[in-house]
Amino acid sequence: MLKNINIFFQSEVKKIEYHNDFWHLKFADGKIKIFKKLILTCPFPQLVKLSKKFIRHSFINKKLKMDANITVMIAIKKNFKRPSSYSFNDKILGWAASENSKKRFSSKLDLWTLQSTYNWANKMINKNKDNKDINSKILIDKFFKLTGFEYEKPEFILNHGWKYSSHSKKLNISSYWDPTINLGICADWFVGPRLEAGWISANDLFKKINN
Repeated sequence: MLKNINIFFQSEVKKIEYHNDFWHLKFADGKIKIFKKLILTCPFPQLVKLSKKFIRHSFINKKLKMDANITVMIAIKKNFKRPSSYSFNDKILGWAASENSKKRFSSKLDLWTLQSTYNWANKMINKNKDNKDINSKILIDKFFKLTGFEYEKPEFILNHGWKYSSHSKKLNISSYWDPTINLGICADWFVGPRLEAGWISANDLFKKINN
């Protein structure tokens, strides 16, 4: 769906302005790009910083708290007897899921996604880039301890942190569209903390634009 669309990665938007029916986006490298319509999907704190003065709805004035998350992906030796997922009653490790169980691909290794609790991530996220090896080890050690798997050194480790991962409460709208200036906003934090919330919000915005 995106192969005929120009996509720019690693391009931080520093400021947006609206002039003469067009959106002007200024990037961190100093470049400015101009568009007729603008759809924002960023976390709420970044949205407020970029676009508060353009939004005519009460949701933008809410004190909305977004939780952090630290996720580690590991690859270990394959064992067909392992369950597809775990939910833990632990202060650090929230849950673990086997990517192999999704049957999207075949692998000679067991591929696991380990996701921290929000409370732990909120405390650790600001220094996660500097402490990613330490934080990864904490989550991995917890994984083996809580599952009872015999410890083995992972053959692959990837750490990723989201400072603004999710928002637990649903707002009174699922997306925002202002046809007078062609500004749209959709994001999972409108709807809830789960993955499908992002799709629900985007689909709601799609309907508003078409109407």
